Amino acid sequence: MADDGLDSKFDQSNLNTVKRNKDRASYDKQQIADIFKQAKICHVSFIHDFLPQCIPMIAAVEETDEGELFVYFHGYPRARFIQSLLESGTPMTATATILDGYVLALSVFHHSMNYRSAVLYGVSMPFDDNDTEAKMRALKLVVDSTTPGRWENARQPNDAELKGTGIIRMKVDTGSAKIRTGGPKDDRKDIEDTKLVSETWTGVVPISAVAGEPKPTNYAPASIPEHIRNLR
Repeated sequence: MADDGLDSKFDQSNLNTVKRNKDRASYDKQQIADIFKQAKICHVSFIHDFLPQCIPMIAAVEETDEGELFVYFHGYPRARFIQSLLESGTPMTATATILDGYVLALSVFHHSMNYRSAVLYGVSMPFDDNDTEAKMRALKLVVDSTTPGRWENARQPNDAELKGTGIIRMKVDTGSAKIRTGGPKDDRKDIEDTKLVSETWTGVVPISAVAGEPKPTNYAPASIPEHIRNLR
């Protein structure tokens, strides 16, 4: 959809409202979706055999023209993640975090990190496993969410591979983000301590993830495709 994408915010509730450091909170759907898209890997929580589980998964976010959010996950069909979420309406939660910097203060107590984090609450909304068209569409979303353009530049799944892949679609009901930026928030008495200030380095060390130089296999074409060169 268009870049302006989602034009609404999640309503605040007891479930999604950020209680501490409320000034860092955001309920903007587009901002939350962007955090998941950039993080690429999220952590999904669900219940299996009456016990809470949390596992890392590739997340593919879909934004509809109606302002709804869906997240797609894939895995082995018999995996407990897939099996636990096959029943439509099963509650699940997904989180994503991006580390943006180390925040170093005068006191250990005030050390922190700059980050962008988001939490999505929703339910499993699986589709018919025999719906090949829907599975192919979901897998395309997953592949292109990690490596944009790769779906059209590699062999697509055959029937056996489709059968060997389970898809879980999460319908998002609500969510929120929490974002920290800026430097340390030191106590005034520490800032006024000239000895402490002169001996202690303070500030922010930025963190960013950057794609390295592509390393081809011994059977790859000599030229690097544009969709690979565009990876960041």
